[in-house]
Amino acid sequence: MSVSMNREWKIGFIGYGEAAYNISAGLWEEGVRGIRATDTMQDDPARGRQIHERAEAAHVELVPTAVELAEWGDILFAAVPSSFTLDVCAAIQGALRPGQLYVDVSASTPGAKEKIWNAIQSSGVLFADAAMLGSLPQKRHKVPITASGNGAAALKERMEPYGMCITLAGERPGAASAIKLVRSIFMKGIAALMIEMLEAAETYGVSQEVIQSVAESMDSTPFVPTLERLVKGTAVHCARRAAELKGSEQMLAEAGLSDRMTRAAKEAHEALVPWNFAQRDAECPLKKWQDVIGPILSQK
Repeated sequence: MSVSMNREWKIGFIGYGEAAYNISAGLWEEGVRGIRATDTMQDDPARGRQIHERAEAAHVELVPTAVELAEWGDILFAAVPSSFTLDVCAAIQGALRPGQLYVDVSASTPGAKEKIWNAIQSSGVLFADAAMLGSLPQKRHKVPITASGNGAAALKERMEPYGMCITLAGERPGAASAIKLVRSIFMKGIAALMIEMLEAAETYGVSQEVIQSVAESMDSTPFVPTLERLVKGTAVHCARRAAELKGSEQMLAEAGLSDRMTRAAKEAHEALVPWNFAQRDAECPLKKWQDVIGPILSQK
């Protein structure tokens, strides 16, 4: 479907930082014209210069206020830091109208996205909770986006012809943000764990051996079977593995290194001990990760 065959949407960005700049610059390259934006810092003597330079490079017109932008635009992208996203909603909710598409791409919590929807749903606006799951400088407007909310399908329909990559996650506002933030627990957590591992490996002069050993364990099996194996195995053998991690913790202390990730892992293993998953497995083998997580969550 060509862009020329689609309605020319009036697209606006509230907040003109890295996300808005990269998306708008990419959309310009796709042939989108007339994009507008506003940023509370655009007239700041220090930070305003970069905002104006980026807007000029992306052929974006800066307007004075978010309310003015909301009254004009068909598709509004709220691209502000998460601490300001509720303030933006409060500022423009009186200017929102039926059929308009309001897209919040901030890294706010699922609860914040639900609060936004509760505040604006009576206006008839379409709302999309949009979570960006990739590198903006590399992908620009084509960064993978997971979207939820009653406006998610409209976002996909309206913006995919311009090259945007949008995956739907249902109509519940906050679902997309939950995917992003839960994913971050693993992605950022494993990166922090790697750093702690490599600090220790370098200190003891065994980096290549450790990396090769871990690679042999991790490279041979795809992620989902690995997840199943590690979760079930950890539940069953948590006491023994906690004791081993205590030894790792002592080793790091002897070397004068940080043990924050190792200590947290040891405590997580110890927290599983009262569940007696080894006995459960002996009586009825654990078949999937839900057999571990389900009982734990049932007691929350």
